[in-house]
Amino acid sequence: MKERIRVFLARNWFKISFLVIVVAIAGGAFYWYEWRPMQIRKECSKQLQRTGSLEARELFYKTCLRGKGIEK
Repeated sequence: MKERIRVFLARNWFKISFLVIVVAIAGGAFYWYEWRPMQIRKECSKQLQRTGSLEARELFYKTCLRGKGIEK
């Protein structure tokens, strides 16, 4: 059994390496463009409840997003 696995890996090392790299890049892109911004928006929204008027809330939310690198 171990020998079969070694032979398989020896014959397909390039395909397996390529697949691992593609999955790592896709996972990193998902984290950076989807998960991270969602978590930052949640954190800023939680902090919003502590502020007063609507204008102050909007300003605080935008400032929070800018500080975390989401908004420009």
